Amino acid sequence: MSSDTARVAVVAGADEATGREIARQLAGHGLVVYLGAPDTERGRAAASELRAQGADVRFLHLDVTDEASAEFAAMRLDAEVGRLHVLVNHAGSARPPGAPGGTRAGQARRAYESRVLGVIAVTDALLPLLRRADAARIVNIGGPAAAPAGSTLAYGAAEAALRAVTEAYADELRGSAVSVTVTTGASVPGTSAIPDIELTIP
Repeated sequence: MSSDTARVAVVAGADEATGREIARQLAGHGLVVYLGAPDTERGRAAASELRAQGADVRFLHLDVTDEASAEFAAMRLDAEVGRLHVLVNHAGSARPPGAPGGTRAGQARRAYESRVLGVIAVTDALLPLLRRADAARIVNIGGPAAAPAGSTLAYGAAEAALRAVTEAYADELRGSAVSVTVTTGASVPGTSAIPDIELTIP
């Protein structure tokens, strides 16, 4: 499939095990996958590993906590492929340990920067490219709808906010070619990273 006709995906936070597995599965469905990661060395290594398995995976420098990084990523995608079919916001989806009563404001700030503000920054930067596809999907990787016992207050609050952000984008894009969902990511690499991964492919 030529780059002019291939479906294109971006996976944010794909240098981590589950994000890398998401990228691998999407590539297995024939998509060109841009592996988004803030660390160049780790991101290139992950992309190289997947290419060695026959996947069309390309490293994309993407720091979800930096709006400028998201904008630069969008400019590169615009120049190279001109549209986007799948966006997976996975960065910062890990659950930190600790009791709610021990949460400090800095923990909550970091959780919001990656889990909430990062999703907004990346989605807004890439939305024009998603709108150019004949069908596109945004998938935000979350955890359980309710904060599990023993999780930090930061985690629970960020999860609730992520779902609110997802609903807001879904409402805005309802009736368009872009759909928005939130799903629970798998915790065991090598298994289905997104249980309904087929549904993420237009």
